[in-house]
Amino acid sequence: MADSDNSRTLPVVTRRRLLSTSATWLAAQVLDVNAAPHPGNGPPDGGDPTLMLWQDWRAAHNQVEKFCRRQQRLETALIAAVGFPHVDITVPDQHCVIAAFTVEQIDRQFGDAPEHTKAKGAAKAVLAESQAAWDALDERIGYSRAKEAEEKAFTMREQRLNDLFSQPARSVVGVAAKLHTVIAMGEDSPGDEFPWPQIRVAMMDLLSIGQENIGNKE
Repeated sequence: MADSDNSRTLPVVTRRRLLSTSATWLAAQVLDVNAAPHPGNGPPDGGDPTLMLWQDWRAAHNQVEKFCRRQQRLETALIAAVGFPHVDITVPDQHCVIAAFTVEQIDRQFGDAPEHTKAKGAAKAVLAESQAAWDALDERIGYSRAKEAEEKAFTMREQRLNDLFSQPARSVVGVAAKLHTVIAMGEDSPGDEFPWPQIRVAMMDLLSIGQENIGNKE
């Protein structure tokens, strides 16, 4: 009993292992549902519609992760090659250098004083050159296109998430599917702060109950 209690201590509930285990188990349940008899053109007998919606969400979630990685890789390449569009300017009367990323920032720093007109114009020209270099490389490697694809993937995942949680679960497996989405989408949250450790333990409980129920049916 002591060993069992120790194995459930919250700090050892790792995110990746739980996500991988639960996703694999849920995917197996989807396969079982798909293999069940279909009444006409309807859903499989005894199937929980939540599982099908979870499968749709998971596909959308995988797309989000794919496009996020691509967008981040291209952004890193852009910054390494040409730097983020900006211009370093010396702030009048303050003898310090700051980075300006927009024309508005340049105008704000230099103000309307006539003696700063030339420096302000030069700063805007440098910023324009920096932006042009960024835009040219962006067009060539497809960073903006990747970012747009990422945004569309996020929108699709949100729609799939809403579909999933709008459907009442009819089984322990269905509840586990919903909880899996919460854990997956909260993966970047601190692993040792409430409520994430408790949510992960609840997921372990559902997996255990679900496996026991399936075992009892066999």
